[in-house]
Amino acid sequence: MPLLLFFSAGLWAQDPVQIHAYIQGRFTDQEGTPDRLEIRRARVTVSGNPISQLSYAFQADVVKRPFFLELAATWKFSKAFTVTGGQFKMPFSAESLIADDLDIPIARARVVDSLTPGRDSGVQARDVGVQIAGDINRRKGAFLEYAAGVFRGQTLVDAPAARFPGVAGRVMVHPSGKLTLGGDWYASFSAPAKAEKRREDAEGSYDLGPIHFRAEQIWARDGALERRGGYALSSWRLSQRWEPLTRADWLTTDIRKTNSTSIIYLAGLNFYWGKHVKVGVNGGARHDQGPKGVSSVFLAQTMLGF
Repeated sequence: MPLLLFFSAGLWAQDPVQIHAYIQGRFTDQEGTPDRLEIRRARVTVSGNPISQLSYAFQADVVKRPFFLELAATWKFSKAFTVTGGQFKMPFSAESLIADDLDIPIARARVVDSLTPGRDSGVQARDVGVQIAGDINRRKGAFLEYAAGVFRGQTLVDAPAARFPGVAGRVMVHPSGKLTLGGDWYASFSAPAKAEKRREDAEGSYDLGPIHFRAEQIWARDGALERRGGYALSSWRLSQRWEPLTRADWLTTDIRKTNSTSIIYLAGLNFYWGKHVKVGVNGGARHDQGPKGVSSVFLAQTMLGF
């Protein structure tokens, strides 16, 4: 009987419900931006571990479509093997997988928004499917992380019309505690030859105390259209409140055409007030090949969360 009570306490002594929410107000001064002042996101996340091996997550956005973002459950057999099912982010691109309230710059790099599966079709990198994932550890921590999934190509709500089933995978290696290197891939299937979708990503990051570096390069093919791009990001957490950052991102919208590449150079500063307030300012310049030349970029954002 005492053994049964101990087992029951260990099984159920979890955190069955956690609620997290945040709202982001943004000002954008950039060519081609229709809404300069907007509520960018207002999201609510409900998650938890009702038992030791089972976790779940639900997320919705109350101001933007698609309003229904995530509904997934994960069963953890071990650190090296977990199974997730439902609607969730596909395993592709480090910056795509980072939660919006935790990303360092105000906006994701254009290459991530334009070429990452699910973001390029307006469903916030989500899809419905099944995924296996895990960490292979050594004494000092994880040495290898992997994830691979099969996705149906249609989200539960507001699914885009032109999407097809696909497979995605991600492998990250940690040669040391400071360095991370890896790659991602995505391929559609059951799609017409002129609509097949392929994505490849090479990425890496390096952390030196409060200094963080991250870079990605993505290659994309949609039928005959081939695109590519990437970014390089650096940040320095000077204190609990201040964090300067720099980023360069480049995007080629058609590798067969001339004057189809543009680069944005960005610098910014984040201010954190405890765990609930983040204020960011990013400014820089965009350089387009051809007649457009150079234009300015400015973003300011305030985020409140709990």
